[in-house]
Amino acid sequence: MSFKEGDVGIIVDNTSEHEFLMGTKVRYVEDDDKWEDLDGSDFWYLNDEDVKLESVETIMDSVEDFINSDGGPSAYYDFQDGWNTWNDFADYKSTKQWKEHSFHLGNVGKVLCRWGDKLGTTKSYDARKIVYSGLRVLLMLEGKDSVKTYLKSLLDDEQFKGS
Repeated sequence: MSFKEGDVGIIVDNTSEHEFLMGTKVRYVEDDDKWEDLDGSDFWYLNDEDVKLESVETIMDSVEDFINSDGGPSAYYDFQDGWNTWNDFADYKSTKQWKEHSFHLGNVGKVLCRWGDKLGTTKSYDARKIVYSGLRVLLMLEGKDSVKTYLKSLLDDEQFKGS
């Protein structure tokens, strides 16, 4: 396939042994198969099979869905009128944003709300619940092989190795 500078795509394979996560949005930056993530913080030389182009309309729709934040207060943290509880927030997010990931993201949110306060559980239990639910979402997004690779990379990271 012939790509041109500025084309935007999504990582769908790893035939070139890059380190992008599946689903990462990338931009073509040179005519020698160099792609970078959209914030420009990382790049890899990719094979054509590794990238699926997105239409300009799809990219613009997804860009409009994001809130441009300067690090200060942002509207996505605010409760909407009529929301009184975590459940009001979670019901809305489930239908508008989380979709098929609602069960696991809901569990993460519940843990954050109760952190250390649920009788019969511990903060360690809650931390494991967050990790487990996060890995279930990652499994849904990227598949079992990607999750295994990610877990191995964590175990190989210096901060998790024994002294």
